[in-house]
Amino acid sequence: MGQIEAVGAVSKSPGEQAQAFAGAIWGPALVGLRGSGKSALAPRVAARLGLDWLDADAELERREGRRVAEIFAQEGPAGFRRRERSLLIEDLLQRERLVLATGGGAVLDAEVRACLAERVTIWLDAPLAVLAERIAGSDRPSLTGQPIVEELGTLRAQREPLYRAVASLVLDTASADPDTLAERIAEHWRTTRRAGRPVVLG
Repeated sequence: MGQIEAVGAVSKSPGEQAQAFAGAIWGPALVGLRGSGKSALAPRVAARLGLDWLDADAELERREGRRVAEIFAQEGPAGFRRRERSLLIEDLLQRERLVLATGGGAVLDAEVRACLAERVTIWLDAPLAVLAERIAGSDRPSLTGQPIVEELGTLRAQREPLYRAVASLVLDTASADPDTLAERIAEHWRTTRRAGRPVVLG
């Protein structure tokens, strides 16, 4: 995988673009598997752009008063996804001036994908061995019952088309240090805005 790969941006009619901008500033959203660097890069990107930032999983844990692993154990994957979707659709994806680190499976929901596709969204990725090393010791439950590297490979295969569908930029986070990556994301956001492409929710 190359260091930076640009993919097709979502197109809108001029009228839709004008309605979408409406003076609002929507920060970039970060998507990708666990261990891809979303939580680490979000505050660095926010600092460069003068925006706020939030990690969606951490915010869900704060509101629920329990860890993601506990939600999975008590309500199963479907229960967790319902709570994640509600948080994103009803709140976080409606906030201006926010750099958002999403959960790895947030793109599984069609409405969440539709929102992500209308703002500057970056897919963060890395080699499977790197991802596995980064999340070693995590208390997150297995989603497939496979060894971690195999599970990550399965999840990437399932989710790659969804990540690509919403992202205007793909970054290999093993290719550079966090500050360099954060600057690339910030510059992509600035460039996308200057080019007049959609960076706000319609």
